[in-house]
Amino acid sequence: MSSGPFLGAPVHLRKIDGRWISTNLLLALCGLFFLLPMLWIVLASVDAEATQQLKLPVLTWQQFKIALEPDNLQALVNSVIISLIATAVATVPSTIAAYSFSRHRIPGKQAILLSIVFLSGVPISILIVPIYQLFQWADCLSLVPTGVFLGVTAMPFEIYVIKNAIDAIPIDLEEAARIEQAGIVRILLRVVAPLCLPGVMAAAIYGFINTWGNFLPPLVLISDIAQQPSPVAIFSLMTNNVINYGAIAAYSLVYSVPVIVLYLAASRLFRGGFALSGAVK
Repeated sequence: MSSGPFLGAPVHLRKIDGRWISTNLLLALCGLFFLLPMLWIVLASVDAEATQQLKLPVLTWQQFKIALEPDNLQALVNSVIISLIATAVATVPSTIAAYSFSRHRIPGKQAILLSIVFLSGVPISILIVPIYQLFQWADCLSLVPTGVFLGVTAMPFEIYVIKNAIDAIPIDLEEAARIEQAGIVRILLRVVAPLCLPGVMAAAIYGFINTWGNFLPPLVLISDIAQQPSPVAIFSLMTNNVINYGAIAAYSLVYSVPVIVLYLAASRLFRGGFALSGAVK
C-alpha cells in the first residue's frame, strides 16, 4: 500500500514521544528532590517559627540579622581566605605538573597517573588524626596552614583535569613557538595557558568549592575560634537543646552567595569553551 510509509511514521513518532515523556518525567522527579530542600531554605530563612517542615512562613527578617552578625560575617571572610589559599596552592603546581605529564616522557607515567586518580578519591577524614598530630607538633593549628593542606589534597584531581585540557592542544603550536626561539616558560604562559584556560578554571573552581564546603579539617586543624570558616559557624547554630532552623537557613543563603558569584563570573568563559579552531594555521 502506498500509505505504508505514512502508516509507519506515526508509530515511530509515538515511540520517540514515549521515551521523551518518560525521560523528562524522570528528570522532573529528580529535579523535585533538589528543589524541595532549596525551597525549604528560602522559606525557613524568613520564617519566625521555622521548623524542619516545609510550610508557609511567618515573615520576619530576624533570621538574617542573626546570619549577618559580626562573628558570622568573619567566618564568611575566613572561608573566602582559606578557599583562595587552597585554590592557589592547588592550581599553580597542578598546571605545571599536568603540562609535564602531557608533554614529557616520564618513566612510569601511566602508573603515576593511575595513582593520582586513586589519590583523588581518598577521603580526607581517614587522614585527619595523623595530620592533626603533625600540625600540633609543628604549631600550625591555624587558618593558613589548613588552607595549604586542603589545597594539596585537591591537587590529584586538578592535575588529572588540567592534563586532559592540555592534551587537547595541538603540539604544532608549541613547535611553532620553539621555531620563534620561545623558551619553555614563555610557551607555557603565552601558548598553553590561554588555550587550556577553561580546563584550568574548571580545576580551580573544583579546588575552591572543595575547600569552601569542607567542615571536618577546619574544625580539627584550626584552634582559634575566630579563624573558623562558615561551615563551623553554621554548626555552632545548633545546640543541645535548641536548633535555630531559620538562622541556619538564612546563613546558608548568605554562605552560598560567593559561590554563585564565582559561577556567574566563570560562566562566560565556559560558554566559550576551547577556542582552538584555526589555531594551527
